[in-house]
Amino acid sequence: MVEIALSLAVVAFALVAILGVLPTGMTVQKENREDTLINQEGRYWIEAIRTGARGLHDLTNYVESIEIFPSPGKALQLTNLVADPLTPSDLISLLSVPKYVPPVDPLVTNRVVARVKAITGNAAEKGPLTNDVSFRYQLQAEITDEIPIPPELAFAKSNGNFVNEDMALLNLSTLHRLHNVRLVLRWPVTQRGNTWAVGNNKKTFRAKIAGTWRGSTNNLSKVVINAGYTNTISPNDFVVDSSLSTL
Repeated sequence: MVEIALSLAVVAFALVAILGVLPTGMTVQKENREDTLINQEGRYWIEAIRTGARGLHDLTNYVESIEIFPSPGKALQLTNLVADPLTPSDLISLLSVPKYVPPVDPLVTNRVVARVKAITGNAAEKGPLTNDVSFRYQLQAEITDEIPIPPELAFAKSNGNFVNEDMALLNLSTLHRLHNVRLVLRWPVTQRGNTWAVGNNKKTFRAKIAGTWRGSTNNLSKVVINAGYTNTISPNDFVVDSSLSTL
């Protein structure tokens, strides 16, 4: 009887220890899964912006809303939870809005934010945009033109001529042709009543994309065209600027 009691005590002690670490193990598994999804999603969106969403016809199934907050200016808030949702071209045009819009005075700074349902993941999380079990995150896109040398140094002039023509030429050759893309993904996004709460997890993805800005209204919704957000980065499409040879 003593042996049986000791055996039961050992088993009970082990079960208590296992049950004690079980919540921690489940939390770590959940965090690892979310981190894996975010890594895949970030690379996916970088390539989507790089290619202009060519062939990505299902993007509209995953973006629930997208908002642009220009400062100064009036915010544009669009949702896909309507009968006539945004097209994939709409989404990429909106995500490709540059962070800074010169030479407007005052300088306009755009903040582009989208609420996205995970594109990768379990099949159970796919389906309608209103799927309550889906993993969601916030996507913030920032695109700026590459300026390798500070303008005040590259474009310094003396007697009407550039002090260093090579630096000026380098800046002019990359301006509007090479772009810095920064995507910030924050998660998880959960619904609380009529509002959405964004968690404290964050990961940033960066890339340089070569190409030129090109405006097109093909496959764009009227609301996007009226807002003037029709530019996307056209890859491997360069325009020879004859003014560069006159420096």
